Amino acid sequence: MQLRALRYFSQVAKSGSLREAADKLFVTPTAVTRQIELLEHYYGASLIERSPRGIKLTREGEYLAQAVQATLVELDTVKEKISASQSIVSGSIRISSAESLIAAFIAPTINDFRLLHPKVTFEVEVGSAPHLAEALISGKTDIVISFYMPVSAELQITHSCSLKHKILMSLHHPLSGKSFLTLRDIAQYPLAIPPSNFSVRQLLESAAKREALSLDLRFITNSTDVQKRLAAMGLALIIMPQLNVDDTPDPDKLIAVSLSDAVMGTVKVDLGLPRQRTISMATKLFHEMLARRVEAQN
Repeated sequence: MQLRALRYFSQVAKSGSLREAADKLFVTPTAVTRQIELLEHYYGASLIERSPRGIKLTREGEYLAQAVQATLVELDTVKEKISASQSIVSGSIRISSAESLIAAFIAPTINDFRLLHPKVTFEVEVGSAPHLAEALISGKTDIVISFYMPVSAELQITHSCSLKHKILMSLHHPLSGKSFLTLRDIAQYPLAIPPSNFSVRQLLESAAKREALSLDLRFITNSTDVQKRLAAMGLALIIMPQLNVDDTPDPDKLIAVSLSDAVMGTVKVDLGLPRQRTISMATKLFHEMLARRVEAQN
């Protein structure tokens, strides 16, 4: 049984489509089908079921997909260990992050890391804390950084820092001249806020309930870029954490005003790794560099 067949099958399992898997592997669908047939012959069982909607793994296919994913990760780790022993750090680092932390933490760390290890590639995913934690636990990502990560025996929080929440708005907003703002101040204006599975939304609603305030949640979006554009157009206020150290001017020309509130004033940022899974040399080195950036905010 060839490693190629396992890699082809793994991609089919991820894609749910022979054609899409072939495109990502840069081969023909026929070549993918042939490798699947070799595996089915080897195991003596059907691994996929075809239908007008695409393909679906059989029960036997699900068993194999789980084993193959773990095997390929281990093989990639061995490859990276060999490269590391030859003073070459290579491989791919999978990072999952809250979108609003990309510019502050992930992008500058990648920039610094690439100067030292140019052969490393990166996969970056954004999402809410529960989604990111699940990705780490299931082996779909290597490092997570987000707000208030869920507690799990399979997830290790290695470093944390607290950032200040600020209200971001256009230069011409009526509140732009204030030195600080309260929830009561912003309750009079439309807000752009993430969905309810995001920690900032949960904190905001809890704080508003405590103050018996009715907030104008005019725009609901999980896109940081959309939130910032709405704020820049003067259509909404947004609430986002800002760096405590080495803060740089906002490229979107937004004014940041401190939020004075016991619940919403600060937000905890957690950096995490899988507790049981062995990480690659590239991931280890990147985590160390990212950890220093997190610690600098303390």
